[in-house]
Amino acid sequence: MISTNRETAPQPTVPLRAAWVAESLRLAGFHVQFLDLCFQPDPLRAVADAVKSFAPDGIGISVRNLDNCNLLDPKSYLPEVRDVVRLIKARSDARILVGGAGVSILPHQVLEYLELDHAVVGEGERAAVGFFSAPDLDVAGEVAGVVCRTGAQRQVCHPAPIAAEGFVTPRLHGWVDAGRYLAREPVLPVQGKRGCAQHCLYCTYRMIEGSSWRVREPGAVVDEIVETMCHTSAREFEFVDSIFNEPEGYLELLLEEVLRREVQARFCASSLSPKGLTAAQVRLMERAGMTSLVITPESAAGATLAALQKGFDEDEVNRAAELLGRSRLRALWCFLVGAPQEDEETLGQTVAFLNRHVGSKDAAFITTGIRIYPGTGLHRLALGEGCVRPDDDLLMPSFYFSPKLTPERARGLLDCGVVHARLIHLTDTQAPVLGTLRRIGTAVGLPTPFWRYARYATGVLRWRGEESAATRRQ
Repeated sequence: MISTNRETAPQPTVPLRAAWVAESLRLAGFHVQFLDLCFQPDPLRAVADAVKSFAPDGIGISVRNLDNCNLLDPKSYLPEVRDVVRLIKARSDARILVGGAGVSILPHQVLEYLELDHAVVGEGERAAVGFFSAPDLDVAGEVAGVVCRTGAQRQVCHPAPIAAEGFVTPRLHGWVDAGRYLAREPVLPVQGKRGCAQHCLYCTYRMIEGSSWRVREPGAVVDEIVETMCHTSAREFEFVDSIFNEPEGYLELLLEEVLRREVQARFCASSLSPKGLTAAQVRLMERAGMTSLVITPESAAGATLAALQKGFDEDEVNRAAELLGRSRLRALWCFLVGAPQEDEETLGQTVAFLNRHVGSKDAAFITTGIRIYPGTGLHRLALGEGCVRPDDDLLMPSFYFSPKLTPERARGLLDCGVVHARLIHLTDTQAPVLGTLRRIGTAVGLPTPFWRYARYATGVLRWRGEESAATRRQ
C-alpha cells in the first residue's frame, strides 16, 4: 500500500484512509507493507526499494488530492504519481489498484492519465479486499466499487458504501510513522462518521463518501483514541468528519462518551457548520476538552450562501459567531471568495462580519476561487456561464470566480477593509518556511492550533521577502 501524498502545506496530512484500507487487507489475511511517501527525500528510490524487497503480488496506490486547489498558484500532483506508476510497472507484474479521494472524483480520467486499468470509487476497504482476492483481473474488475478504464462509466457518482457496523479500527499507529507527523503539529486525525447529506453547490463529499450519514459506534471511536494514546505520544486529536455537528445528536453521543470514559486528551474539529449550532453543543465541546474548531460558512452574505446551496442563511452564521465568540473555543472561519453571486456588496458583508465577529482568539482562512469538479452544481453553472468547455475533463485544475469581481479587487477589498481579524490566505500557506516554523513550535511546546500564530508567520514571510529583495538588489 503506497500513500503518494507529499504535500506538507499548510500541514502534512496523515494518510488515515490508506491506513484504513491496509488494516482491512491485513484482517482479510494479506501480508501488507505500507509505504508513506510524504517525508521520503527520494520517493522513487523508496518505491523501487520497497518493490524489490517486498516483491508484492498486489499494489494499492492512494491519491489523496489531484491538485492544490489554488487558483492563484495551481499545481497538479498527478505527474508525480505517474512517475511512481511507471516505475512500478517497469519493475513489477503486481496487480495494481488506485484509489483515494482524488481518484473517486475523476476515476476514468485518472486511469487514462496514469495508464492504469482499475480504480476504486468511494471507500476502499471492501473493494480492495475483493479486488486482490479475485482469481483474475476479469473477476477483479467486477468487484463493487471498482471501475475499469475500458469499461462503462458505472458507479462513478454512486460509490459502494460500507455499513456503519462494518467499520474496522484503522490502527493508524500500526501503519504510519506517527512521530513524523506529530513533530510538525502534535495532532492526529480520527473519523467518527462518513458521508454527507447536504447538497452544497461545489462539494464532492457525496461522490467520495456517499450521500447519507453513516455513524461509527461512539465507543469504537473512543477506543481508537485511547489505543492511539497508548502507542504514540499524541494527546490531541482532530475529528475529520465532513460536518462535525451533523447528523442531529451525533456530536452529543460522541463527546458524552469521551466524558464518560474520562479521556485525558484535547480535541479539535476540522469542519463545523453554523447550521443549528446551539449553546448546549458549545458548552459540551468545551467540557469534553475541545479547544479549537474550523467553521465553514464560506460567506457571510445571504445571496452568496443561497447560491452555494449551503442550507443556512446569514442570520445563522451570525448566531454561530455570537455563540463561539462567548466561548473559550478558538475558531478558524473559512470563506470562499469569488463564489457565485459574489460582488463588492456581498464581499463587503463578509468584511463587516469579519470585523464584527472574528476576535483576537480567532482567525479567517480565505480561499480565492473554487475548484470545479464534474458532477457538481458548480460544474453545471460554469458550463452555462462559459467558464469551462463541455469537452474539458477537469483533470487539470479549473476554477470558478464570480464574473462580477476580480481576484485582485477581492484581495484589495479584504486587505483594506478588514481591520481587526487575522486573515490567512491559501497562497500564504504554501511557503516552505512554514514547515520549519511548525517544527519549532512543536519542539518548544507551543499550544495548538498553530494557525493562531498566523500573524507571526506572516511577519516572518514578509521579512524573508524583504531580505530576498535586498539580496537581489545587491
